[in-house]
Formats: sequence, C-alpha cells, structure tokens
Amino acid sequence: MSEPKIQDVARLAGVSTSSISNFLNNRMGQMRPDTQRKIQQAIEQLGYRPNSAARQLKTGVAAMVGLLVPSLANQFFGSLACAVEAAAARHHCHVMTFSTFRDPARERAVMADLLSYGVQGIITGSALSDTDHLAAMTARCPVVAFDIKRSDERHDRIATISVDNAAATAMAVEHLVALGHRSIALVTPPPYTLNRQERVSGFQQAVAQAGISGELVIADGTEAPSDPHGDTQLFELGRSAAARLLAAPGKPTAAIAINDMMAIGIGIGLKQLGKRIPEDFSLIGIDDIFFSAAHDPPLTTLRQPIQAMADAAVQRILAPSAVPDGQLFAPELIVRASTAAPKK
Repeated sequence: MSEPKIQDVARLAGVSTSSISNFLNNRMGQMRPDTQRKIQQAIEQLGYRPNSAARQLKTGVAAMVGLLVPSLANQFFGSLACAVEAAAARHHCHVMTFSTFRDPARERAVMADLLSYGVQGIITGSALSDTDHLAAMTARCPVVAFDIKRSDERHDRIATISVDNAAATAMAVEHLVALGHRSIALVTPPPYTLNRQERVSGFQQAVAQAGISGELVIADGTEAPSDPHGDTQLFELGRSAAARLLAAPGKPTAAIAINDMMAIGIGIGLKQLGKRIPEDFSLIGIDDIFFSAAHDPPLTTLRQPIQAMADAAVQRILAPSAVPDGQLFAPELIVRASTAAPKK
C-alpha cells in the first residue's frame, strides 16, 4: 500500500491542497477551527507525514530536529543538548533547543513554531504524565519522549528513550547499605513527573528490601509559581533541604538527591550547618554532570549514558529502523569521595 499523499488528505478533509499546505506550515490565521479539525482528523486517519526531504530540496533549508528541555539551568540538560547536537550532526542535521519548564501550553506553542520551520522531529524531556499534547503532534512529525519508560507512555505513536530511573536510586541505596548505613533519605522536588516518580519508587522498594529506614524529603518548589517543578532552582532547593535532613525523624546518615544539581546544593547546605562530607553525612547524586567531580568532596553519583541515549533519540527520528522503540539504558554507579561508612 502506497504512502498517503497530500492530495489524499485534501480529498478526505474536503479542502484544497493549499489548505493542507497552510496547515502543515502553520499558516492558519484565516482558517476556521472546524477546517483545522477536519484536516487534523484526516492526517491522523491516513497516517500522513510530510515529505521533509522534498521540502528541504524545495526550500533549501537544512534538516532540523527540535529539542525541548525543562530548563537549561540544570546542567544535565545542557549536556543533553550538546549530545543531541553531536548525534544530529552525524546525520547532517541541526538542532533547535528550547526550555519549556514542563509547561504543556508552552510546549504546544514551541512545537507549533518548530513545525513551521519544517523540523524532522521533536525530542522532549519534560517527562509529564499527561502527553496528549505530544500525541497530537505525531501525525505531523515523529516525537520522542526522553526519560519516559515505554510502559509508562500510553500513546503508542510517541517513541520513548530513558535511563532506568528506578534502578538508579536502587543502586544508590545498595551502595550506601553496603557501607553500613541503616537510615537513608531521598531528597526531591515535588515528584510530579514520571522520571521522579520512578526514582522515588526505586528508592522505596530498595530500602524496604534492605529492611532499613527510608525517609522521603520533598523540597518545596512553590515559591516560584512559574516553575512549580523546581527545575530553575534545584541548587537552592537542595541547599535549603539540608536543615530538614538533619532534623528528619529517622536520623538519616546519608542522602540521595534526585539529581546532581540538588546534591551539590545539599552539600553546600550541610557544610554551612557545620557538617562534614562524608565524615558526618554521606551524599549521592544522579546524572554525573560536569560539576559532580568538581564538588568538594567529589560527588558519588549514578551516571547516565547520555551520548548513547541522545544517539538513540535522534535515530528514532531520522533513521527509526536503526534502533528499537522503548530503549531503557542502565545507569552506572560512579563512586567518589562523598560516601563512606557512617560514624559509629
């Protein structure tokens, strides 16, 4: 069966091919909402996808991939952007990166802009539990959800790439238990997102299996209403959580931060309160960002294979037959000087 053409979409929607072209290129200023709805339904029914290669030959515009990240204030997403650019360059493709603060309305607006530029596909790292706004875009270009497991994504047309987030916190717990810690805390911003929920779940299962005390400390991100997920204030959320760690009922002797940015903030906060790492308190992060090794002391962390993940995400867009959907990458424990046996 041949691929549907723009003429097939126009015929099914009952409109002209120029209307379809205007819709695909986001020139809908004078188009009635019911016409837009008919066109969208026809595209989805036929499974039509624009021929981006032909468009590039016609316009002379180089191929592009869109990357939506929560916030470049988190150095992990800066590293991800670099990794995606390196992967795209191997396909002679450019990348346009935007911070969306996990806001679905902003993501919709940015994706509409990206489509007007003729992007080949979009990678998003928001890890939201509701991805309906992403699913609506899959009729117009491939969409890859970064940091979501296949089993957690209900829209089959959205591809997924993720590190095993539950395994990351479980490995952190196992490392601390092996050192002798019997009370451990996990510090996180509000766990609204799927990746954070996975990390919380992995932590809770690991402490239960080890038969030790596990404390969940949720740092309050509501002081910045424009960023309820806390992505722009991770360091400060970690620093302010240090006092809560020391006052926690379970008297934890070690903490796992939901990511390295928070871990570095916790480390600074503990030092300001007169505590030494790891002599008084052990600390682990997740991500292995550049600054982890520069932390004093260097931070034990769970490394994500970021370049391999970026390669897979870009290939799902530009060469989908080359990689399977739903890849789940294993984290790697990087032991540095921020963890040690608890004081006796």
